[in-house]
Amino acid sequence: MISAPNLQAMATRALRDFVAALQASGLGTDLYRMRMLYAALEALPALHLRALHLCGRYTLCHSPDEIHRYDRCFAEFFFSTVPEVGDLEIAANPLLVPPGSAQVMGANPAEGQQRELEMGATSPAELLRNRKLAGLSSDEKAQIYRLIARLKTCVASRPSRRYRPAQHGIFDVRQTTRAIMAYAGEPARLQWRRPKQRPRKRVLLLDISGSMSPYAVGLLHFAYAAYRCAPRQTEVFTIGTRLTRITQFLRSGDPETAMSAASKAIPDWSGGTRIGDQLKSFLDLWGQRGMARGAVAVIASDGWERGETELLRFQVQRLRNLAERVIWSNPHKSTPGFEPLTRGMQAALPYIDQLVAGSTAQEFAQLLDLMGAADSPRARAAVPSYATGRYAT
Repeated sequence: MISAPNLQAMATRALRDFVAALQASGLGTDLYRMRMLYAALEALPALHLRALHLCGRYTLCHSPDEIHRYDRCFAEFFFSTVPEVGDLEIAANPLLVPPGSAQVMGANPAEGQQRELEMGATSPAELLRNRKLAGLSSDEKAQIYRLIARLKTCVASRPSRRYRPAQHGIFDVRQTTRAIMAYAGEPARLQWRRPKQRPRKRVLLLDISGSMSPYAVGLLHFAYAAYRCAPRQTEVFTIGTRLTRITQFLRSGDPETAMSAASKAIPDWSGGTRIGDQLKSFLDLWGQRGMARGAVAVIASDGWERGETELLRFQVQRLRNLAERVIWSNPHKSTPGFEPLTRGMQAALPYIDQLVAGSTAQEFAQLLDLMGAADSPRARAAVPSYATGRYAT
């Protein structure tokens, strides 16, 4: 007879093997979803296959397509069968069926689409916008890459040294004097002027090292979208074990052609990470000479630095002194319980203006809007909670 502890160990091992099978099938079972699944199972009075199936549907599936794949993987793992759509009828109570499942949507695709519209359900493309790139299948990644490449936004502007006439602003002594002379010294209307606005430069430094490989292709598509919004003001570099300028490869009107050319030009794809060394190379060759002066600088990296942290700290400080804003995009920022504890993040936090997420299409769209936002004083509102207290370095 098997004891209770042995039964618990067997159940835990079977659940772990089932999760591994889900990951092998391409379902995005990240840490946050797994915590939800285990919390749901612990709240149940008894664990059985029907309860496990329902809890997995609720916590691990975010779209109708994922529900079908989950059902297939569940049947293959526990029953060694491949079910057809609708074979797994596990809930007689419709309230127990997750919204968007096959039972709610109906067997007829046209009827299911109509019910989805009536219920106000989210479209598959909208659901993909909020999914992390690391948890997507190859087909889903191709679809989300196309969405990222089509992102558009406005470009931030800066005051120029040239002026234009205005209704109010700076008193224009020269034009006012000319107007008075034109009327033979008689008092004339006062003239005003304001600085012209010019597009602000943008510099993107993208980490394409091994730890960033799940997000590297998405970052290239994001860089392509940023370049298409302002080709003359955008410069794109990749950082890993060396610095590579890929701006010239993004000029193609076809995103796939641009991605292919940029990928071939990067010699250190999925290599190591030396952010400090590559920042120094960028600042010495391009940044100090004018490319980074008054620009919006974006560093996309998870902060896994293999080089010297003091060098990284000094180079980020140099970049901050040159740029108008320094934005750091970390793909793990939106993960529940995230804390910037990597060596690179700890070294850079005191000198960056904004720390944002960058792992989904929605987060890339928000980052693009943030790059085009109007200039504001450096409040660095997002940094003090990390850069002070027990996280200070």
